Amino acid sequence: FRISVTLNGTDQTTHLKVHHKDETFEVELNGKTIVILNNGDNSWSSVDGNADQLTVNLIGDAIEQFYKEQGW
Repeated sequence: FRISVTLNGTDQTTHLKVHHKDETFEVELNGKTIVILNNGDNSWSSVDGNADQLTVNLIGDAIEQFYKEQGW
């Protein structure tokens, strides 16, 4: 699925394709793969890739918003 997110330090919306095969969510940002995990307590963690916590949280929030919009 795809999400839209405004990342820190930009005023532009970035569109990311999300791969969700197991408990992790994988996105490609600026040519690099980032893998994040929903901790189940409204927080997200980076599993693989080089992303700061704010970026991980923003992507995670956009994923949560996608699921809400889908009624899941």
